[in-house]
Amino acid sequence: MRGRTVGAVAGALCALALAACGSSDGSGDATAGSSGGGSATIGASLPMSGALGPFGPQIQEGYQRAIDEVNDAGGLQVGDGRVQVSLKVLDNKSDGNLAGQQARTLFLQDKAVALLGAVTPPLNIPMSNVAEQAKRPAVFTLTPIRAWLAARPEGWTWSWLLFFDELQMTQLQFQAADRVETNKRVALFTDTEEDGKVMGGLWEETAPKFGYEIVSRAEFPVGTTDYGKYIDAAEKAGAEVVIAQMIPPDAFALWKQMKASGFQPKVAVCEKCANGGAWAQALGKLGEGTSVADWWSPDNGYPRAQEFLDTYSERFKGRSSEISIVVAAYSAAKVLLDAIERAGSLEPDAINTALGETDGEYPIGPVKFGSDHTSAVEAVLTQWRGADTVQVYPPVEGVELEAPVAGLR
Repeated sequence: MRGRTVGAVAGALCALALAACGSSDGSGDATAGSSGGGSATIGASLPMSGALGPFGPQIQEGYQRAIDEVNDAGGLQVGDGRVQVSLKVLDNKSDGNLAGQQARTLFLQDKAVALLGAVTPPLNIPMSNVAEQAKRPAVFTLTPIRAWLAARPEGWTWSWLLFFDELQMTQLQFQAADRVETNKRVALFTDTEEDGKVMGGLWEETAPKFGYEIVSRAEFPVGTTDYGKYIDAAEKAGAEVVIAQMIPPDAFALWKQMKASGFQPKVAVCEKCANGGAWAQALGKLGEGTSVADWWSPDNGYPRAQEFLDTYSERFKGRSSEISIVVAAYSAAKVLLDAIERAGSLEPDAINTALGETDGEYPIGPVKFGSDHTSAVEAVLTQWRGADTVQVYPPVEGVELEAPVAGLR
């Protein structure tokens, strides 16, 4: 997904180097620091279409909300002037190669002072690589930490990530399943993208620690349409718990085929696939009772939780991780904007240094980057109930995990 020819990489690096040499402050045509104010562009390559298209508008909404708040307050205080910020969004069509190309375009052509990311490792890793090549700051979210770190063993220098750690997240499914009676036999369905590989391995490693047994493991490329043999293997193995990690369109097919085959697990989790209102819209009653991890809860007491819930639950016609996507994106943008203001400069080095000093509380939770450039968010497990997802682990008073899975009965 990130493959490029040697010549193409060399050409990109040369172009980046020339662009940096042509701009004394590393920010292209961005200006700041005078009493007359100035302007700055922040770039984002988002999946506004394609398989991950359901995520794009919510991410853009969160970024734009943070930027609008800053501009409405007069702009960022940078030096002795104020800077108005604009967001430049390009549609990567859910393609990682295009996301990387657009990151270069945003830096070189649109003169972005920094980047904000998309969603999932296949999109965010190519953009992170470009930020490293360009020596320009970039802030990401909506990408599991370990999959992102694994893409650059030597460590990231210009890229920063706030999201959940898969080690914590991949325990939730077993902890929640313990709230109902099952035979503790688990079928895994994971695609071969970075997060599928990492999470699949962690579920295999973690299951025995909670008394569960992985009795069926299906691995398949993105775009698979026939899951019959995998479902048959899970049924024959007597699995009463299903855990999947897939993109939404592929999971829609899997759930429909499980229903058609009569496979009725007591607990069914669909990570990434069941995030967002597209799950309920595409599957209707079939999606009922599916569980999925979330990275934000309005009950967590973090800043402005009720405000985000009130604003977006009506717009998205329910309480789901669509709101959490907005919260995560807003928080990532605020982290970047706050760093620029602390830096008092649009210079890449100054912004990057300020990002490393981040230590504050945002709507997604506390953000403090470690030496690996990540800040872990605590994940929770939720379950679809009509148009809403409700937290089922950690336990919430008056809320039980409903089993068997209603949509698959």
